[in-house]
This record gives sequence, structure tokens and C-alpha cells, in this order.
Amino acid sequence: MTALVTGASGFIGGHLAQRLVADGHRVRGLVRATSDTSLLDELGVETVVGDLTDAASLAGIADGCEAVFHCGALVSDWATTAEIAAANVSGTRNVLEAAASAPRFLHLSTTDVHRAGNWYARTKRAAEAEVRRVRGADATILRPATVYGPRSAEVVGEIAKAIRAGTMLLVDGGRAIAGLCYIDNLLDATLLARPGEFDIADGLDVTWRRFTDDLAAGLGAGRVRFSLPYPVADAIGFTLEHGYRLLRATTGLTTRPLLSRQAVYVMGRDQDFDNGPARAALGWEPRVGYAEGMQATLRWLNAAPSAAPRRAG
Repeated sequence: MTALVTGASGFIGGHLAQRLVADGHRVRGLVRATSDTSLLDELGVETVVGDLTDAASLAGIADGCEAVFHCGALVSDWATTAEIAAANVSGTRNVLEAAASAPRFLHLSTTDVHRAGNWYARTKRAAEAEVRRVRGADATILRPATVYGPRSAEVVGEIAKAIRAGTMLLVDGGRAIAGLCYIDNLLDATLLARPGEFDIADGLDVTWRRFTDDLAAGLGAGRVRFSLPYPVADAIGFTLEHGYRLLRATTGLTTRPLLSRQAVYVMGRDQDFDNGPARAALGWEPRVGYAEGMQATLRWLNAAPSAAPRRAG
């Protein structure tokens, strides 16, 4: 088949494009003008430049495609609510309109829609509603939890940087279940998916304390020593988000806040979502275990520890 992947230069979209090519499919990747397309170029992916927030730039992107995998989104700790909504809600609407002729449409969401109350989660809930409105009973929505693996610059890369620098913070001692989902396991579910809505996680009881301890050991760094109670961390995250937004608007600051409500939520609340429906309906099983996934992630971190931009699409 010919498949369109939005967010093709990002972590999940890039891995998906790679898998589709390996499986013999033709892949068209939607990227921004500033995206690093070196991996896609090596894979022979057809890249088209467009912006999720610009409907005109998406005209014709899905022509001739049998499947569309919408992975593009803005995941940000400190973008304005208008920016997040434009990319995640209006952007999804724009892709749906551009992909109206494609028989299959898969939307990549997040388990954050179940519990989190921040603006990112709200926009992802609204994006899901757009998919249901347009695709109806044919809608396919996957909600991964904490996706990790090689090239996970947005999550693992940032955590590794903080561990190495001695600035990593845990919430409530890291007792919460991390809800890990290894990237290859998510790809398996993506390619097996059919109409329906499914939470995707490996079903592990690995806590953030164990995850960061294992990362630190593999990086040759000290284990995380600092922790904050959830209410304190959440209040600090709220303050930093708003302060950084102001600095960004007035000074052009590009560094990220040290803590955000999104990060506090993910690390402070159990992410033990039920993958039973996905197993039953899709015949899916997480085939890569935690030890193997951690080893692959550490090999990437130790070979290429640099991080990539946070926005894909």
C-alpha cells in the first residue's frame, strides 16, 4: 500500500515510516520546512512539506494513499494554549479533510486523555472528537502511554540529560507506575489496528524510580536523589510554565522549563492503563520485554545522546 505518515520526522512517526518501508510499503511523510529529513531520505520516503495549522499546505497530501497515520502533534510544556490547540485540534481537522479519500485513517492520541486536565490533554481529547465526527464507525484511535526506545529524544533523551547533569527530579519518590510502551510494541499495535479505540501500554509494573535507576546505571551516572511531593511539584510546574511563556514572548527564550504540569502528571500518577481490549481485539502482544527495550535505549543514548526538537508534524 501507499501510506501517509504525518509527523514523519518525529520519534514515533519516524519509526513508523521505517517499519512501513521495511514491510515493503510506499511511504509519504509530511514534514515541516525545518524538519530533519535525513533518516527519511535514507529510507527513500517521499517527503512533502506542510504545516498542520495551514490547511492549504495539506492539499493533495493523501492523494493515492490507502492509509493515513496521523502522528503529528505539538507536545509542549510551555507553548500557548492557542498554539497547542491550533496544531492538535485544528491540525487534526485539517488532516482529516485532506485525507477524506483515504480508506483507512489511524489517529495517534495519548492515555493522557483519560485523567490529565492540562491543555495538552484537552486538545488531544478534542482531536479525538474530530476523528469520531469525520470518520464515524471507521475511526481508529490508539492511545499509547509512555513510549520509550531509541530516538526518544522528547522523553528518554531529556531524562538522560537531567540524570547526567544531576538535575533530574522525581515526584513522590518515583513510586508511580510509568506506563511504559516500547516503540516496537506500539508499531506492532499500529499495524494491527482496526476501527476502534485502544489504550496501548506494555502492562509493566515498572515505576519511575526503577526506570530512572536503570537509566542511570546504564549511563554510568548517579541515581536520582531529588524528589518533590506531587502538590508542590504541580504548583512549581504551573508557575514555571507561565513564567517561561512570558520570557519566551518577551526575550525569545528557547530553553524548556525545568518542570511542567504535564511532566508532573505523567511522573506522579500511575499510568497503569488496561491493554486487555487491544490484546483481545487486535491479537496484539508486547513482544519486546523491558530488559531488551532498556538495553536498546541505552545503546542509543550512549552512542548519540543529543536530543531532537519536540514538535513533529
